Amino acid sequence: MNTLKLDLLITKENNTYKGSLTYKNNPLTQSAPSIPGLETQLKKLLWEFESLDPETVEFNHYYQCPAFFSEFAILNKEQLAAYAGIGTDRFDAFSSGREKPSPEEAERIENALKELAYRLLKTSLVLS
Repeated sequence: MNTLKLDLLITKENNTYKGSLTYKNNPLTQSAPSIPGLETQLKKLLWEFESLDPETVEFNHYYQCPAFFSEFAILNKEQLAAYAGIGTDRFDAFSSGREKPSPEEAERIENALKELAYRLLKTSLVLS
């Protein structure tokens, strides 16, 4: 069974996630209260309109800043801002959606997240 990976743009409005993607030049949009719910709704649309088996579809997530920080609220924004070398006021503006990061700022945030993910992947807990 071949897996089809689709790019999913995720935004957040009020308390609802909104996902958008394009498949065969057909734009699809759906809303749900959670990311897993959003994926389920989009897979249903892909089944209904494109006859794609939901078991064969996976998504690459592309978050706008407010949706990202809502979904990953476990991250300490102040520490992540410092880790990325961005001021906390500016970082708060990104996470609230008041401003968008410049391409350089977005790259610095992504690099900080990748470094954090790399460190987490190498982490093990020792029970003593």
